[in-house]
Amino acid sequence: MPILLAMMIATADPAPIVSYADPAAVTRIKAGQHDCPHCDFAGADLSNTCVKGGDLQGANFERAELTLMCMSYADFRAANFRGADLAAANLAHARLDGADFTGANLTITSFDGTDLSRAVGLTQAQLDQACGDADTKAPAGLKVPACR
Repeated sequence: MPILLAMMIATADPAPIVSYADPAAVTRIKAGQHDCPHCDFAGADLSNTCVKGGDLQGANFERAELTLMCMSYADFRAANFRGADLAAANLAHARLDGADFTGANLTITSFDGTDLSRAVGLTQAQLDQACGDADTKAPAGLKVPACR
């Protein structure tokens, strides 16, 4: 079992983010490997990385920094994005069945062609900050504005 890294990351949030991410998993992603199912990225900074088309089913991204991340066509079924910062991330055509977005920042996050109907924890306020296209499917009772 890999040794888990615990480090404090300073934020404007009064409660600091504690990273329990698996350092080997973070290194794999930053080195360009796109597959890491069930890996732990909790609190990690993966900004500006790419996992396009990767297998990240069940991965834990809780409170991770995922800004500007290329995540299109990747498999995130049952992934945990609770409290993650996905600002300006590209999740076009990603598989998100069972993915949990509770409290995630979705500012200018692209969901073009993505089926969000079985994702959990999404609110209209979050989706109002994101965008999609005519092929984007929102959870029942919610809508995703068009990207401009």
